[in-house]
Amino acid sequence: MEMENKFASKGVGGTALGLSIGALGAGLLSGSFGNLLGGGTANCGCNEDHLVNRYELGMQQEISAKDNRISLLESNIYTDAKLADIYEKLNTKFENKIGCLESQICAQSVINAQVTANIACMQNNISTLMGLTKTIVPIESICPTPAVATTTA
Repeated sequence: MEMENKFASKGVGGTALGLSIGALGAGLLSGSFGNLLGGGTANCGCNEDHLVNRYELGMQQEISAKDNRISLLESNIYTDAKLADIYEKLNTKFENKIGCLESQICAQSVINAQVTANIACMQNNISTLMGLTKTIVPIESICPTPAVATTTA
């Protein structure tokens, strides 16, 4: 039975070792290994894996809630300003037309009142005329005196 050699050849192993030593040296000099040897301050311990306590979480949630409230208030102010601007534009644009319509409505109200008064007067005249046809009027009351018709039979 033949045994397989599962080790890297001497050249490949040496290259890997050289690269890893170089990377370790560069990392130590830049401070990326937690300032192990007092290197630079590239990583100050703040990253995505940093654990927070309840106090910090509560503060962050409170800040987020306040940011949301501020955003809502700002959007309400913006909306109010836009509505006021639109109202001013519409008011300016239609002010003359609205004034014209108001004067026409007032004029129509006067005409309607006159027509109603005329109709009431006409109804009184009609009822008076209707009453005359049922009333016997003496001949002396009629002026000029009517000619009396003679009947020949």
